[in-house]
Amino acid sequence: MKYLWVVGLVCAGLTACATTNAGIGGGVANSAFDYAPSRASRSADTRFGYRLAGADWQGRMVFESVGGEARVDLALDGLASGDARAELLIAMPYLDGGVRRYEGVTGAGTAVLVELQAGPCQERVDLTQPYFATVRIGQDEIHGCAAEVAPVDRWSNYLAEYLPAIDACLAEMSGEADHVSLAYTLSGGATGIRLVDRDGGSWECATREDGQRVNSLRAINAADAVLGEGDPIFVRSAMPDAMMSCYVFESVREADGRLIGALGHDTCDGGVDQSIG
Repeated sequence: MKYLWVVGLVCAGLTACATTNAGIGGGVANSAFDYAPSRASRSADTRFGYRLAGADWQGRMVFESVGGEARVDLALDGLASGDARAELLIAMPYLDGGVRRYEGVTGAGTAVLVELQAGPCQERVDLTQPYFATVRIGQDEIHGCAAEVAPVDRWSNYLAEYLPAIDACLAEMSGEADHVSLAYTLSGGATGIRLVDRDGGSWECATREDGQRVNSLRAINAADAVLGEGDPIFVRSAMPDAMMSCYVFESVREADGRLIGALGHDTCDGGVDQSIG
C-alpha cells in the first residue's frame, strides 16, 4: 500500500516521474532529466492541482502531502446547491481503468467522487482543456473540463493540438514507432515530434503545413534528450497492458468515449533496465 501511495503522489504531479527513452515492447533504459516546459506555464502557482470549470460552476483541486499521503483540497463554487468543500484522497488502484479518480467527503459528510478523463474537452469555442471532469456529490453529478495547475507545463497538455503532426510522423515511420516521447513547437512555428522505435532507437520528426506533412525524419542519439522528454510518453490508438512494466497508463478519449491513445507515466527509479514485454 505504501508503494501505491508513492506512485499516486509521484504521477499526480507532486514529484516529477523519471523520464524514459526506450520501446514499450522491449528493454527500458531510464534516464532522469530536469523538466523544462515547452510553453509558458498555465499558472505561476508552485503547487500542483487542477482548475475545474463547467457551464455555470468552477472549482479547484490543490494537492498536499500530509504524513506521506497525498491529499486533495477540493473547492467548488457556483453550484445550484451552494458552494462545496471537501478533502479527497487518490482512489486506488492508481489510474484504474486509465482514469484519475479522487474520493472523499464534504464537511457535512456527503460522499464526493471526482473523475478526470484525459481528452480534448471543449471549455469554450476558443479553449480546449486536456481533461474531462465529472464530479459527484451525493446523488448529484456535474460535468465540465479540467486543466493542470503546476509550476511546469507538460507537453501532453497540448496533445490535441499535436495529434495531426503525431499522426503524420507515425505514418512516416511505417509502423516501426513504438511511442511518442515528446511533441513541441520548433522555431518558425513548425512542429517537432520525438519518437522511439520498437528497438529502442530515437527519432526526431519535423512537420510543416500545420503538421499535415513531414519535412524531415532523422535518427538521433538517445542521450541527446530534450528536457521534459518522456514526461509522459504517448501510445497512439492503444491502451497497453503494462502490468509488469514501469508504466501506469492513462487513457485518452474523445468526448464520445472513443480511444485516442494512452499516456504512460514512468514509475521506475532511474538507471535500472526493466523488461516491459
